[in-house]
Amino acid sequence: MARPTGLLKPHQCGSRASLSASDAITTLTHEVKTLHLAGRKVSTLSLDIKGGSDNVNPATLYGILRAKGFNPYLVSWTKSFLSGRSCRLLYQASHQVFAPVSVGTPQGSPVAPLLFVIYVSRLQCEIPQGLSLSYVDDFGLTVSSESYRPNIQILQGHYARLKAKGARLGVGLSVPKTELIQRGTHRD
Repeated sequence: MARPTGLLKPHQCGSRASLSASDAITTLTHEVKTLHLAGRKVSTLSLDIKGGSDNVNPATLYGILRAKGFNPYLVSWTKSFLSGRSCRLLYQASHQVFAPVSVGTPQGSPVAPLLFVIYVSRLQCEIPQGLSLSYVDDFGLTVSSESYRPNIQILQGHYARLKAKGARLGVGLSVPKTELIQRGTHRD
């Protein structure tokens, strides 16, 4: 149901059937080559969502599913799946007390990565003369122009919008994992 309702964008790879890391790399390589052939300078900003699926707010996820017209049964199933969970941390000489878990998706569950990808689907954006590509919790924003300086300004604008959208979802971006890649050709 996520695909026909528009929750999963075409360039959102990983945690989806038939869209792997190879597909993401092939898409990015094709886009970069196409932009280079058009004589454009290409820059990519690689971003990582801090904490990934640990920051999924169940109430926000239910709202996203309802707003997209998901079957009420599936919304209820998701609510049940993410409710009433607990965990315990074991340290030497510690008590084995369970604590409630109110955010995140259960690690190791086959449905958890898909729920995370649906949760962050709002972070995808349209980039004219470029590409917004994601692989689970990693995002790549690729832009192009006549020179690299405008690319940086364009990427700064996209980054600010992505960061604001993430804040509304309760997810942040990991600054240490952020990279800017200026993609040149053999003629540059």
